[in-house]
Amino acid sequence: MEIILKSLASAVVTAIILVIAKFSGPKLAGAIGGIPIVFAISYILLTMGDKGMSKPFLIGGIYGAIAAVLFSLILLWLNSQFLKTHWLNFAIAYIACFFFALAMVHFTTK
Repeated sequence: MEIILKSLASAVVTAIILVIAKFSGPKLAGAIGGIPIVFAISYILLTMGDKGMSKPFLIGGIYGAIAAVLFSLILLWLNSQFLKTHWLNFAIAYIACFFFALAMVHFTTK
């Protein structure tokens, strides 16, 4: 049941961002989407029942934020070098950042 509530909260936030994009433009929606709203909602829902998970979840969120910055930098660089393959660039940057975040978690776990 808990995962359903988290998914619904994420869906509502995503819908709000898409409505903002439709009426205010993609730049504002991107700025709002860049704020970790979904992370904050998930954090609250997750830690309501188990306070012991709050620190590891927060650290994971920080790793995700670092990976997101890296994703943006890689995507900007790839798009400046290979403009015609922007969807492929997105996939490459996403996969690279996923493995970067996974590596950070792996190497910092005791």
